Amino acid sequence: MSTRPQEWFPDPSGRHELRWWDGTQWTDHVSDDGETANDEPGEPLYPPPPAKGSEPGAPPTRSGRATAALVLGIVGILVFPVVCSTLAIIFGALALRDMGEDPALSGRKMAWWGLGLGIAGLVVGLALIAYRFV
Repeated sequence: MSTRPQEWFPDPSGRHELRWWDGTQWTDHVSDDGETANDEPGEPLYPPPPAKGSEPGAPPTRSGRATAALVLGIVGILVFPVVCSTLAIIFGALALRDMGEDPALSGRKMAWWGLGLGIAGLVVGLALIAYRFV
């Protein structure tokens, strides 16, 4: 049994562009080039695949933004403090927001480390700029 919510999916019969999945079965609602119509599914159709990370026992999906925040935070400390650190702060904050909205996402520690390293790198970068002009 599929755990997908109700939404439009590619028509598994191949007769139409999209077919409506009501959360438990395929319906007769179809769509081609934005035009909706009704067409009975006919032969038994397989349910859509489960959403990524929704399978029981599946590992949670890691946030790409959290990974980016950590990498940018490290690069910001070591190489390009102001630019990379600013991006690390942005990606870290976005990753934490995404994880608040989607509990299936993992990577909270990476997002916090990226955010912290980004703040530290930004402080170091600004201090170096201030030192150069004093």
